Amino acid sequence: MDIAMYEGELLNITSELSRYEESEKERVIDKFKKAAEKKAMTCPYCHEQLLLRAGEIRDIHFAHLSGKTCQESRAYDTYNRQTARESQKHNVIKEIIYNELKGQELIRPDLKVEYGYKEKATEKWSQYPDIYVNKNGREFAVSIITNVHQIGDQKVVKAINSRNKYFAGKGLETIWFVEDRELADDYERRVLHLWEAEYGLAIKTEEDHKWDKLLQELYDEFPEYNLYTLFGYKAHGTMKSDVRSLYYVHTVGDEITFSVYRLILDQMRSPFRAFALTKGYRMNISQALVIRDEILLSDKDQEDRNRTEFANQVLLQINTIQREASLRDQHTDADNEQMENGYNYSELTRQTIKEAAATTAYSPDFDVVASIANLKILTIVPYEVESLYWFLKRHKDELGDYGLTWLEVKKWVLYALGRVNDPNIRKWLVDIEEIR
Repeated sequence: MDIAMYEGELLNITSELSRYEESEKERVIDKFKKAAEKKAMTCPYCHEQLLLRAGEIRDIHFAHLSGKTCQESRAYDTYNRQTARESQKHNVIKEIIYNELKGQELIRPDLKVEYGYKEKATEKWSQYPDIYVNKNGREFAVSIITNVHQIGDQKVVKAINSRNKYFAGKGLETIWFVEDRELADDYERRVLHLWEAEYGLAIKTEEDHKWDKLLQELYDEFPEYNLYTLFGYKAHGTMKSDVRSLYYVHTVGDEITFSVYRLILDQMRSPFRAFALTKGYRMNISQALVIRDEILLSDKDQEDRNRTEFANQVLLQINTIQREASLRDQHTDADNEQMENGYNYSELTRQTIKEAAATTAYSPDFDVVASIANLKILTIVPYEVESLYWFLKRHKDELGDYGLTWLEVKKWVLYALGRVNDPNIRKWLVDIEEIR
């Protein structure tokens, strides 16, 4: 293994040698070798003497005396080989998550948190999670993965599937955190682009079951509509309505945040993708890693708002389709009547259609204050800004009732126009700006 206790501190020989130039490394190795021979290096687990080996057959490493190797050091070596492919960020992320979870042991007597290889060393597992969590007998395998990329993706897929199966066989629920450099979302098209490996990282949580229930209610109420096509999502084929979650880790220095994505996996073929139910939202570590019956990994209030927003988006899309169908029928009837009467009217003007559509463009309980708030922080979405346009066109003189002014609204519209690139949002912002 690459670690030993030396002078009361944990020494990682690989990290230590990385501090020196190549010309200096032989001298440093010789120094630590001699110190180890004089019993200055001990195993951090069993406290037996370690020697420093630096032969050509194996990389430099610490070794027990013959016949003295302990099971924890063997488990550590197994875990080290398992995580050799990970980036340098892996260990940083692991330690931050471990410390956050470990701190909760002090206030939760039914909670145990430990490094996976240390907790399960005596059971001689062939694979270990980064962190082991036991909450009142319910066991979790918390794992972090970095360097998920196309080169060698099949090896990663195989490793992830193998670990998921192994941990499940041991009775553990698996939670994966993915390095944020892999995140590729296109919310405008409701697409989350994935590596094949990311399929195995999507997990099922309590909040996902609530999403499943909402989708079933929408399917039951509107069986004639395909929810994916309502949002313009182009599926590979028939998709199973099974909501899953992906958690991406964002690191800045020694601080991390998580982003939460709820999605439905598309058919498993290239290009790999998923239907994004939400835009994703950020959580700080103290929010995300609170442990109750399970690790929360969500903001329940935000999830409720997201489900409400999604249901409203579905209703708006269906209303739009029905409204356009009704206008087309009216148009056809009018054209037929005009043809019979000998008139040469080719179609209703676009403005007439636009004004007709306004009657159902926003619901009576449209929340103008919430929409303005979303406009300020640039999270407003196309259907919402369209509703805001029709509300302002008809009711801008009533803004005072909501604690707002027309000048204030126009200021935020101009602010958004300078920062938003989505053409489906910009066209409505321009229309709002032109309201007189």
